[in-house]
Amino acid sequence: MKYSTNEHAEPKPALIFIPDISGFTRFVAETEIMHSKHIIEELLEIIIDANQINLEVSEIEGDAILFYRFGAAPTTNEMLNQVREMFSKFHLHLKQYETRRICNCGACRTAHSLAIKFIVHYGSITMNSIRQYKKLFGKEVIVAHRLLKNDIDQNEYVLCTENFTNHSKFWDTIEQTAWSPIEYAQEEYDSGKVRFAYLSLDPLLNQLPDIDKVNYGLQGKKSIVLETETIIDAPLQAVFDVVADLSWRSKWIPGMSPEVLDNNSLLIQEGQTHRCVADKPVIISHDYHIFHDHVQYSETTAEKSFGVTYTFQQLSNGGTHVKAAVMLPKNPLKELIFKLFVKRNLNKGFNQAWVNLNQYCSGLASRGENHSYSVQLQFEEMTINA
Repeated sequence: MKYSTNEHAEPKPALIFIPDISGFTRFVAETEIMHSKHIIEELLEIIIDANQINLEVSEIEGDAILFYRFGAAPTTNEMLNQVREMFSKFHLHLKQYETRRICNCGACRTAHSLAIKFIVHYGSITMNSIRQYKKLFGKEVIVAHRLLKNDIDQNEYVLCTENFTNHSKFWDTIEQTAWSPIEYAQEEYDSGKVRFAYLSLDPLLNQLPDIDKVNYGLQGKKSIVLETETIIDAPLQAVFDVVADLSWRSKWIPGMSPEVLDNNSLLIQEGQTHRCVADKPVIISHDYHIFHDHVQYSETTAEKSFGVTYTFQQLSNGGTHVKAAVMLPKNPLKELIFKLFVKRNLNKGFNQAWVNLNQYCSGLASRGENHSYSVQLQFEEMTINA
């Protein structure tokens, strides 16, 4: 048996800092569960990346992160700036997602309503180490967790315990530096009475910048240098789900890498990036147009050297007409080089890809199954331009 050892046998003073995400409604559909999971994962990563005061991650607990830092408490301004940074990055991501999302499932549709609160506490704790696992231990950790369930009637706030305010330099000047009025309260828990101060984060929402529109497509005049099309014996929704699943592309497109690189989002959306071949350019998906019977979108290299527009047309017999148009910026010399050295092999690759795509999608349809990755499309006129 391997016994546990304590890295910090004696309790030491430490900051305990917990950002907690809330606001998702209860989901029952598998699509929504998976998409809500991806959204939360992205937000948790953003919070971790916004760490400015050398916090350490102890645990990720569902929608919350337990941060800690041994040593002196941060100054009041350091704490406020840390909260502002995490709050701003959190809500900027949600603003961007709302303007760029494609999926219309409940999770994606309501992600913009997510909220975040912060618990800031200070006290003596120790660290338990059991094999490769480490965990914060002590009464003050329990106190910080208890404070997540408080009676504050606000969605977004930062709560600072009296233990923290007594040890944080310049707390007596917070009225001059805080973005909203400071309120004081106390609550009784099984661990005892806890006094704290809190302030609303609502004013910070109004300070967030607007989301700039980005044109990801080819600029200026364009030339269509290759058009290829096929019929897939499966409904449009099923075909789109497979094509939109970047991790699945190596299964039907010849020459693709098994692992997709440089992906900036786990969910399909405007401006999603990916690299399907290690030594090839980064591709950006954009300009989704969703109508009652067809879907169209484009993929363009980040340096805008070429692009492909895909069109999915629902057929009356239940199948899907798929068309791909490859485009280059208008340039006679580059068009000639493409025609002489690229077009034949690329067309051959597309033809094999259509066969593979039809085999997989028609198989799903015949078995009454869905692809594991799913995007809920709203089939009415909805155009997203960026």
